[in-house]
Amino acid sequence: MRPNLSLTALLSAMLLSTSPAFAELVRYATIDYAPYAIHDDPQGRLGLFVDINTAIADRAELNYSDTLLPISRVIKNLEHDVSDCGVFLLTSISKEAYIPVAKILDRFDTIIISRPGLKITQEADLSNQRLAIPRGSFEGSTIATDPNIDRVLTNSAEQSVHLLKAGRVDAIAGTSLNILYQLSLEGMSRNEIGDIFTYERQEVWLQCSKNQLSEETITKLRQATDALRLEGVFDTFVRRYISEAFSSPKT
Repeated sequence: MRPNLSLTALLSAMLLSTSPAFAELVRYATIDYAPYAIHDDPQGRLGLFVDINTAIADRAELNYSDTLLPISRVIKNLEHDVSDCGVFLLTSISKEAYIPVAKILDRFDTIIISRPGLKITQEADLSNQRLAIPRGSFEGSTIATDPNIDRVLTNSAEQSVHLLKAGRVDAIAGTSLNILYQLSLEGMSRNEIGDIFTYERQEVWLQCSKNQLSEETITKLRQATDALRLEGVFDTFVRRYISEAFSSPKT
């Protein structure tokens, strides 16, 4: 027996099929590391990348899920069709492996912060100084191999900041958001540190795995991300996690 569908029912089905409830699901994978993702924050903050993912999906009117993972798992999930997209550094390798959808932050610096009184304007100024760097970072760089630098390996940006605050190292190096977030958590002021030297400038992009999301969904993500960036929304998010004293560091 042929089902009896009214014109009203057919129109309703067509309208519902184009609503966000029926849109393609975007599966984010996010680095589970503060300030990108935060657990049990007293201020109720969820993390910078979590905020960014939510804002993009909401603006694009797309359903989404967000899984917090160690960085190695983020890469594996994207490679094995478990996740679709993530927010991370744009590199020559990532350009080949993923779809660079849209720029989010155009300054995601690697920085070196010195103790008060130690001026740093170039890498050579670290000669004969104690430099704290996170274990496994700066691989292939001269900072990790220069025999004139006394390196102190740490387990996190938090530990590096504690060493600097205690006067046990002369400088610390790492990603600007990580370090400045930790300085903000410690309630430190600008005059409690020395120079903030930009060692390398990089960009953070929304990047998605190839051949997983439809071109229509990728376009929606790109348009939403571009609009939010131009409106300054992502910069506003950054200021949630970095105190005003460090929000515009001099380099």
